[in-house]
Amino acid sequence: MILNSIKNYLDFNIVSPSVKYLSLVAFCTGIILSYFYTILVIIQKYAGYSEFTIGLVASFGPLGLIFSGFFTTKLLKKFGFYKIIFISTVVQGLCITAMLEFLNPYNLAVWFFILGMMGGLTWMTMDTWVNVVSNNSNRGKSIGIYNSSVTTGLAMGPLIVGLFGTSGRIPITVCLILVLFKIGSLISIKKYVNLVSIPEQSTKMKFSIILISPFVFLAIFFAGIEDSAFLSLFPAFMINDFFSDKQIGIYIFIGGIFGVLCQPFVGALSDNFNKRLIVFVLLLAHVTWLMLLKISNSNEIIIIIALMISGFASTSLYTVTLAYLGERISVSNIAFATSLFIIIYEIGEYLGPIIVGFNMNIFGNTGFTNTLLSFAFFSIIFGIIRSLFYKK
Repeated sequence: MILNSIKNYLDFNIVSPSVKYLSLVAFCTGIILSYFYTILVIIQKYAGYSEFTIGLVASFGPLGLIFSGFFTTKLLKKFGFYKIIFISTVVQGLCITAMLEFLNPYNLAVWFFILGMMGGLTWMTMDTWVNVVSNNSNRGKSIGIYNSSVTTGLAMGPLIVGLFGTSGRIPITVCLILVLFKIGSLISIKKYVNLVSIPEQSTKMKFSIILISPFVFLAIFFAGIEDSAFLSLFPAFMINDFFSDKQIGIYIFIGGIFGVLCQPFVGALSDNFNKRLIVFVLLLAHVTWLMLLKISNSNEIIIIIALMISGFASTSLYTVTLAYLGERISVSNIAFATSLFIIIYEIGEYLGPIIVGFNMNIFGNTGFTNTLLSFAFFSIIFGIIRSLFYKK
């Protein structure tokens, strides 16, 4: 039964062929970002930066991404998928080089903003792409395949840190190799990218789309807070508990790759079961991993189990909520709806490192777990109240 489910999920004939080409680009995007963010947090921590400073600097990335969300639709209409992704990738490579070569908070903040803006263009373009080429019968599977590729890349980045460490010129060398690999892979699939046509999109900014399902948008807001706080500050959390940079990289990889392995089941479930209920389950999974981390007392086994649950919950929450959005929105509004979805996610990403970093400065590692638990519980309570109100 399980093997048949996996085989059916991995059957590319049930989704648009362009999804597999998108997945290659998504994988490259994920591995670049996760390696760079992990290595940069470790370098800043070793340089003596406080958690609040690290979080504040990192928050400029989501701020740039939010900014890009207001003109992505127009750029898509004018330039198309390929040009946007290509230009964004080249500029991101330049940003990464500047940030690693000139390490100071002001320089990092400026380049983080530009990096986030370029990342936003790529991200919103790819998410629009996967929704455009899907329908309600295969959207969960399509997004699951795409998101699995992103998550595989996100898991591989910390693994590279775990294998090679952070000394000398290793960080900038690895980053440039990864960027060049992404550019090469993008060039190789150019003709397939250009086969995907963009339906005529509405240019109106319909913020009322949020009212279609406020619980889902709140859930993705929390996901943004949790994801960015984890990416920006979890390595600092581990360093505070005296774990090495290589241990940090390997543990994060284990959690991330477990999230990837869960995606076939999550993608299939999202096409056949109540997505609202699945969102509740995933929010409870977030509570579970944070509680385990809170009581771990630096126990390696408990931390690894917590990170596995985190990898499953974080990856799946994005998959399910994006699939839910796609089935509820008309195709003429999909580009702006996707941009709005990511803007709200990125508002969470902007606030996450600042709030969690501030609380870590005051309370230490408990500031990390308690802050994220508070947001998770609030999202669950809101969802319950909203469900009761909706039924009435």
